[in-house]
Amino acid sequence: MVAFIFDRLLRVFALKDAASAEGAWENDRLGYEEIGNAFTNLVQSIETEKVISIEAGFGRGKTFFRKGWAKQLKTAGEVVVEVDVQQSDHSGDPVITLLGALVDALPKDEKSKGRKALESAKKVGAVGARALTRVMLKSGADEILEAITDSAIDQLEDFDALDGVIKDVGSEMSKVAGQLIASQMAAERVRKTELPEQLEALRAALVEGAENERVVVIIDELDRCHPEYAISFLEATKLIFGQSGFVFCLMVNADYLESLARHRFGVAKGDEKYLDKFVDIRLKLDPQPEAFKTAVYELACDLPLKIPFGENEAFSVERAAEMASILAVECQLSMRKTKRILLKVEVALRCYADRPLDAPLLVFMAFKDECPEIVKDSFLPRSFLTPEEGRRHSERRENDIARFQDEAKRDYEKDKLIKDKAPELLGLPKDRYFNPDGHNYKPWAWAFIALAPNYIPSHRKILDGVASVLVS
Repeated sequence: MVAFIFDRLLRVFALKDAASAEGAWENDRLGYEEIGNAFTNLVQSIETEKVISIEAGFGRGKTFFRKGWAKQLKTAGEVVVEVDVQQSDHSGDPVITLLGALVDALPKDEKSKGRKALESAKKVGAVGARALTRVMLKSGADEILEAITDSAIDQLEDFDALDGVIKDVGSEMSKVAGQLIASQMAAERVRKTELPEQLEALRAALVEGAENERVVVIIDELDRCHPEYAISFLEATKLIFGQSGFVFCLMVNADYLESLARHRFGVAKGDEKYLDKFVDIRLKLDPQPEAFKTAVYELACDLPLKIPFGENEAFSVERAAEMASILAVECQLSMRKTKRILLKVEVALRCYADRPLDAPLLVFMAFKDECPEIVKDSFLPRSFLTPEEGRRHSERRENDIARFQDEAKRDYEKDKLIKDKAPELLGLPKDRYFNPDGHNYKPWAWAFIALAPNYIPSHRKILDGVASVLVS
């Protein structure tokens, strides 16, 4: 079966990317345009530097929102710089990464101003290398430490105070200690004076000719980087976050970053959150349940059902889409996870397009596989018709005879059960039933004898077969 499904999978068309390059909010199924409008108003009301986090779990559409919102901000006259941190993971110093993105956004004739800012950042990095060496060596090897410290100071250019500091401490401390203090002073001067000056020049070049003096920097994919790099990025960029004229927006999975911070720094005291060290305003990217429900419904309406299990509307794609929208909300799934579940159903419908299938049942079973504690039979009453249920109502036992006075009463009770729970399963085309054998079955018998042995198992086999070859 796996080989058969794999062969059919080769013919399955790839799904189109939901986010189109055209239009700020094209294919916006989650109502993010409205949220973007509110966030744009917030940014435009800010008159000083701010750091804003826009928080959502994995698969909640942060990157789609970032792309649409960036276009919307630009349309509103904002100067926007987008930074995909994942692309720079392990590529070097986080400050250089962030400044490099700002420099890349400059017009070609302004690149020289950006290079000066990068040079200032590299000076801080030089002292950082020296500090790391000091920690590693701790004591001894003075000549090695001295050479590294001298090299760091050289890269920091000439500061008038250095020689005086070294001479003043030389009589009381070792030359190495004096050099460490001097290099630290030089680094502080770069952080507090030179780098901010270069950042201001960089900001001025970015906003030249724009409607306002603000630069909006949107940082995305931070929570997809290597854990150490994600923390290092936040820690290292603190010196930039407070720069006047910039609004930084972090698109993050806050729960994930908080767990990284707890692992790295231990449990914080009280209600203190790690992100609070960097962020002034924390916002949630959370579509309203009705918007999410509508988005899932529209997505599931594209399921390629070729031959419905029956002509009744209960077997239609629209009913399958309704089922998907309800269960996605009940299970509190992300859109990404929901798409993955629906993809399993889609592939099943494509691979077995030559046979009648119950699309709502496949949707029900796929969601139940993901959320067995939440998805109950009450969401699709006809799902009760298992082979075990069929045998239970088909077999005649002594206690059955003792309970009912005549066969007519037994038939009435069974007919009522199937008509109350799943009337759509009666009156199906004969080829939907298992081995009808020409019998003139009563209504209950068509369900419990002719349908139950194969109805759920056949759909289960198809779904499991597809799941076994799809990469999760």
